[in-house]
Amino acid sequence: MKKDGWKGVAMGRLREMVTRAARGKRRSPQVARFLLDEDTELLHLRTELAAQTYEPGPVRPMWIQDPKRRLISVIPFRDRVVQHLLIDTTLQAIERRMAPQSHACRKGHGTHRALREAMGWTRARRWVLKVDIRKFFPSIDHELLRRRLHSVTPVSWRWLSDRFIDAPYEGEQVHLWFPGDTLWTPVERPHGLAIGSLTSQIWANFYVSALDHLLAAGLGIGSFVRYCDDWLVWHDDPQVLRNALAQMQQAAQRLRLRLHPSKTRLYRTTDPVSFVGFVLRRRGDGVIVHLRKDSLRRFRQRVRLMRSLFQAGAIEASEVRSRVQAWLAHARHGHTRRLVEAVMEDIVF
Repeated sequence: MKKDGWKGVAMGRLREMVTRAARGKRRSPQVARFLLDEDTELLHLRTELAAQTYEPGPVRPMWIQDPKRRLISVIPFRDRVVQHLLIDTTLQAIERRMAPQSHACRKGHGTHRALREAMGWTRARRWVLKVDIRKFFPSIDHELLRRRLHSVTPVSWRWLSDRFIDAPYEGEQVHLWFPGDTLWTPVERPHGLAIGSLTSQIWANFYVSALDHLLAAGLGIGSFVRYCDDWLVWHDDPQVLRNALAQMQQAAQRLRLRLHPSKTRLYRTTDPVSFVGFVLRRRGDGVIVHLRKDSLRRFRQRVRLMRSLFQAGAIEASEVRSRVQAWLAHARHGHTRRLVEAVMEDIVF
């Protein structure tokens, strides 16, 4: 394979990737060590990339509870730098393939834009189909992902995306069987993307975009919103949504994914439906938007932790203020004025 594509990876571009990867993480000992000897680290990286000898380092698995128990993988900082480089090279081509109704991990989108669009469709339609993928990240098939990524990755960069796809997977183990599989197929086919890295977020979002295009182009239903592996699809005719669900199940199977049996269901828009941390419900000509109770519970837990850290001198008042203000800005996207007032009365340091 020709390596000419790597002659253009200048030190200046690598430094820019370091700045992106270190944003918000400069207090980390691993990041600080890298930055202390940045020139040497970047020279090593550049040499490995040019020779195509770069290999991702070992990850550190860690369980978190936000909002549910998940196994995430903490990758070495130098790998974060390389992932930013790879995504910077391929993101424009990926974005051209994405539907406008998808809002996760995209510039100019995000949870609050997804919420606003969901409010608009909830106000305008009578029925909504909620679709969720069961064990989404652990189920993503490596070979199918590789094919999709190669279609948006320059030939001279494909070896690098393959390195991250083929890296040892330290996440949750899931084995699902699909039509045509043998007993050993789920074991023989590598699958699973580790939660916690930039490539996993972008690639998972791109992997499942086929279902967006099925809805919009294949079925002519543009009234939907997706955030990662959660869809809300609206229509005035419930039978149209039942047919769409059957088509989405088949499309998910082709990607070796399975819809969540209990979280995927049809609602009237007058029923409460959860999405991106809020609960939406149509009432008359308007929409009521409440914060989910578990979101409030987690915030109260974080406040208790911050109070302890602040009293111990481990964090500054400015950091506490910044975190509280960020949550308040999020909460205020719903009808939460009284709730916010009650929470603020409890925040005493």
